Amino acid sequence: MYGHVEVCEMTKPPDDIIVWAVSALSGEITPNMRMVAFGYSGDCAVFRFYMEEEPSEEEVEVGEIVAVNFDSGLPKKLKKLDVDFVVTEEPLGKLDTLDFGLFRRRES
Repeated sequence: MYGHVEVCEMTKPPDDIIVWAVSALSGEITPNMRMVAFGYSGDCAVFRFYMEEEPSEEEVEVGEIVAVNFDSGLPKKLKKLDVDFVVTEEPLGKLDTLDFGLFRRRES
């Protein structure tokens, strides 16, 4: 889903879920991605991609691939899985990491 989404009530994800989310993201970072935040509750997850510019069609597809890769490795089906893209110039330290920041690029 493209655009801002409502996030389920999140709790700190278990370590194995964080590791799996990082694995799903592996190799999918583009130069336009500033940070990737992750939110999770037992039956709901969201990947939020903070972008420098509007995401291209390819980048939107990359976000969907990350979500599908994550979902495919879970032991139980999620009720809700969202992909959110936010274009912002805000400093990285002011952005919401949801439950966990999976990726943060170096900016000066």
